[in-house]
Amino acid sequence: MKIEILGCSGGMGLGLHTTCLRINQHLLIDAGSGLGQLSQEELLAIRHILITHAHLDHLCFLPLLIDNLFEHLEQPIEVYALPEVIQVMQQHIFNWQVWPDFSTLPTPEHPVVRFHAIQPDQPLVLEQLKITPFSVQHTVPTCGYHLISEHGRCFAFTSDTTFSADLVARLNQFGPLDALMTECAFPNRMQDLARASQHLTPMLLKQLLSELDHPPQQVWLSHLKPSQTAEIRDEIQQLRSASQLHLLRSGEQFSL
Repeated sequence: MKIEILGCSGGMGLGLHTTCLRINQHLLIDAGSGLGQLSQEELLAIRHILITHAHLDHLCFLPLLIDNLFEHLEQPIEVYALPEVIQVMQQHIFNWQVWPDFSTLPTPEHPVVRFHAIQPDQPLVLEQLKITPFSVQHTVPTCGYHLISEHGRCFAFTSDTTFSADLVARLNQFGPLDALMTECAFPNRMQDLARASQHLTPMLLKQLLSELDHPPQQVWLSHLKPSQTAEIRDEIQQLRSASQLHLLRSGEQFSL
């Protein structure tokens, strides 16, 4: 399983791109501004897109992708998300006011994009990967994804979330992970804001990892707010953890 970090920032700025992961060649998780890092040829190879939630930094480039490929697609792009997320996208983005409804173009029978409602804990198989959505705690309906490759390698991405007993229990149910990707949006001094906005701080991250039955060898951290990145990095470096904590950068690639 090849995982490419196209975007992982919690904000914007020079060289910063919001959440988008490419898995192997044909699958994306989220469609933030990191999607703009791909060439036209690479964009044409995308077949499936898993959306975690409807916040703009996780789907802002999805409308542009569909528009960009409109005349070139031989088969529709398949987009998978929770029903609530699909409803938001159709009501507020693909509504003929903000953007055309490409799920009806060029015809309703042969659209360039198809939306598929998924449910937590109901696996699907895409590109020889078993993918299980799982609920996480955030300010809007959100799911993470657990991926198992044909060789048994396991990767979990929590998307935006905060510490909760339910998250601990869910990750423990998955058993040992080869890598866990989660977030760390705010420094410890902003703990109240982090809890209100349902994000993690280094202190909450430490609590999460300490309660896992099988701490992953690799923990990849994303969604740091640009204005607090240096502070968050310093606090993470002071954490004692059985896992190797790695602050992600756009353009990194990993093989599991």
